Amino acid sequence: MISVIPARLASAAAALALAGLVGTLGYRSFAIAQNLGPMAARASVRTKLAMVTYAGPTNLPVWAAIDEGFFGKEGLDVTQEVTRGSVAETQDLMSGKYQFGATAMDNIIANTEGLADKKIEGFDLIGILGAHSGMNRIFTRPEITSFAGIRGKAIAVDARTAGYGQVLIEILAMNGLKADRDYTILAVGSGPNRLMALKEGRAVAAGLSAPEDTEAKKLGFNILGDTTEINGAYQVAYVVRRAYASTHEAEVLAFIRAMVAATDYVFADKAGALAEMKQHVQGMSDADLEAVYTQMVSGSGGFNRGAKMNMEGVGKVLALRNDLAGSSKRLTDPYKYVDLSYYEKATGQK
Repeated sequence: MISVIPARLASAAAALALAGLVGTLGYRSFAIAQNLGPMAARASVRTKLAMVTYAGPTNLPVWAAIDEGFFGKEGLDVTQEVTRGSVAETQDLMSGKYQFGATAMDNIIANTEGLADKKIEGFDLIGILGAHSGMNRIFTRPEITSFAGIRGKAIAVDARTAGYGQVLIEILAMNGLKADRDYTILAVGSGPNRLMALKEGRAVAAGLSAPEDTEAKKLGFNILGDTTEINGAYQVAYVVRRAYASTHEAEVLAFIRAMVAATDYVFADKAGALAEMKQHVQGMSDADLEAVYTQMVSGSGGFNRGAKMNMEGVGKVLALRNDLAGSSKRLTDPYKYVDLSYYEKATGQK
């Protein structure tokens, strides 16, 4: 009996405290307060996801989604890592190391059609929303002042059969230079590797975007042209595996909503966007960052408003592949490589 009394007294005290709280707050307010604990606990539990991208300021919407809380608002805890190149990125996405990625749609098309440098069994990556429409410029070493000067030398690309390598090959063909006849191709991976190939003299031309293009200009390298202005939009997209999307629709829709909100933020808040760039991009002056920002939000190859897929840009990739394929097989259906139903469901827009 003695051991029961303290327990009863404790229960009575708790009941009195409860009654006092109800009396002070009112029953409705108390009920809300009583539920805050479980609700807060649920809100703090976020789904962990990983994504992979290329380096550079074109990651601005991703940085904003992470740092400004757009992912968090959707219940996601997303980490971003930078890839070494398109082959590594594709392998890592297919292995499940990352759930989402950002890549040129040409990488998706090449792998879907079995035309990539390295074939991957069961490839099922698809584009689900747009990132940007291509922001590469063609740089050459100081001694190369025209396309004709590339003849007999090497160019540096990410991969020969995917990404901006195909764009550079097409532009060189437009200027009378044929791959393997008039120049050789050096596949080295992402932007920093392409810039290094130029600096070391292993290649004389490459497509570069920020921040490598800023360094290339300071080194006195020449700009022969903007790939988007010469060759049209070239869609870069956020991608996911079909298999993952089919079993994790809630996560995919949440990712899309967050990226759309982050992209809108980049367009609407210049000061906030520049602060993000300053935090994440090293070695660029404030003036350089502002120039890059302006290019990304107003240039012909800039960010896609609303993160909408540029289907004209995807069609351009198909046309480019058809021109360079040397095959009777024609690629004509851009919707084979994208699934816009997730974007439409997430945003209510087409």
